[in-house]
Amino acid sequence: MAVASASATGWPLSVMASAMTEVLSVPVYPPALTGLRGSHAGAFEAAHALAFSSAREFGPVVGVPEHYDLIVIGGGISGLSAAYFYRAQVKRDARILILDNHDDFGGHAKRNEFSVDGKLCLSYGGTQSIVPSVYSKVALGLLSKLGIDIKRMAAAYDRNFFARHELSGRVL
Repeated sequence: MAVASASATGWPLSVMASAMTEVLSVPVYPPALTGLRGSHAGAFEAAHALAFSSAREFGPVVGVPEHYDLIVIGGGISGLSAAYFYRAQVKRDARILILDNHDDFGGHAKRNEFSVDGKLCLSYGGTQSIVPSVYSKVALGLLSKLGIDIKRMAAAYDRNFFARHELSGRVL
C-alpha cells in the first residue's frame, strides 16, 4: 500500500524503494527488478586488465572452424547498423557474428551504473545524444525503419534538464 501511495503522489523511485524496503523488510532496488543495469560487473574487467597491463603479447592467435561473412565488434547501434546494412546492401543471406562484452545488445542505449568507493554512480547511456538534425538521410531512414519517432523523442526529452538544475558531467 505504501508503494501504491508513493506512486500515486509522484514520489521519486528512491522514496518508493525506501517505502518498499520498510514494508517488505527487504532491500529493494527498482532497476534490479527488471535487470536494467547498464555496464554490469563482468562486462569490462577483462578489457580493463589488459589495458592497464604492460603486456605486449597475449598468446597465439587461434582460428575458429566457423565461417562468417562479417564479424562485428560491438552490439550497439553502430555495430547493429553495420550488420543490417551489410545484409541489405552486400549479401542478404550473410552469416554475421556480432561480439559484445555485455550480455545484451544495445550498447550505450541503456543506463550505466557503477559502484565507486561504496557510492552508486549512474547515468543514462547514449540514447539522449540522438540529434536528428545532423543525421544523414541513410541514418534517418534506418531510425524510421526501426520505428523511432524522432519528433516524439524530441518532444519527450528535456534538453534543458541539466542546465536548469545546475548539473554537469563528471569524470571520476
